[in-house]
Amino acid sequence: MTEYRLGVIGDPIDHSLSPQIHNLFAEQTNLKIDYQPYRVLSENLNSFVKDFFESGGDGLNVTLPHKVQCSQIATSTSPIVDIIGAANTLKSAKRSKDIFAESTDGNGLIQDLQEKSKIGSANILILGAGGSALSIIPSIADCLPKNILLDNRSQEKIQPLIERFNNLTINNSIIDNIDHFEDDIDIVINATSAGFSGAFNWYRDLNLSKKTFFYDLSYTKDNSKTPFLNWAIQYSDNYSDGFGMLINQAALSYELWTGIMPGTTINKSDLIND
Repeated sequence: MTEYRLGVIGDPIDHSLSPQIHNLFAEQTNLKIDYQPYRVLSENLNSFVKDFFESGGDGLNVTLPHKVQCSQIATSTSPIVDIIGAANTLKSAKRSKDIFAESTDGNGLIQDLQEKSKIGSANILILGAGGSALSIIPSIADCLPKNILLDNRSQEKIQPLIERFNNLTINNSIIDNIDHFEDDIDIVINATSAGFSGAFNWYRDLNLSKKTFFYDLSYTKDNSKTPFLNWAIQYSDNYSDGFGMLINQAALSYELWTGIMPGTTINKSDLIND
């Protein structure tokens, strides 16, 4: 039986659930994998990736802070990586020695969010204007929401992001600053790191209601709520953390490497055995 040599790279990496997730996928699909976490410093990233694939590696997941640099290391890239300038998955084409870069974050989000809320024709607010927001905007735009709205504590970061996606303003989907919007918001997506070190609070009032759906790209490893969701429940009972996105983006990476799409019905308790 062929064994796939896989891994995840980041700094830090101890927190990663990717090894457990992919080992569950391998059990489901009856494939043999060797999936390892690798703490890689930025200054060693180029040499590590080159050595990993030259020594027979098949694929790598990429987490912070390496997503942008890995998109530049790759010798070929997907259309979405070309747009966002970041990658969370690398694949080896051994015959050509090509390293292909893909981003499964956005589609992983959409697969989870579509099961929980209607995206088409919705007014969607993204909190944050960094790499996490950048990685999900193209996939959200593909679902044809009415508006994609951006808000960020540092306002100067919003306009460059809007200008970057001007070519995605199609089919009535408009990407704009929340300052220019007065209607109700249907979905709020937290793409910030705010709240990681304490309670979450947003710096201004938003047009939110009991119908608003709240989605946090972050997740907890148990059944507790993230700080963002603890803030959201004052407005609505409709919310989710990003655990489903985590599983779905991993499944899309696994499919890219093996050609087999695994099942994504995985619970937190399947991964955390504390």
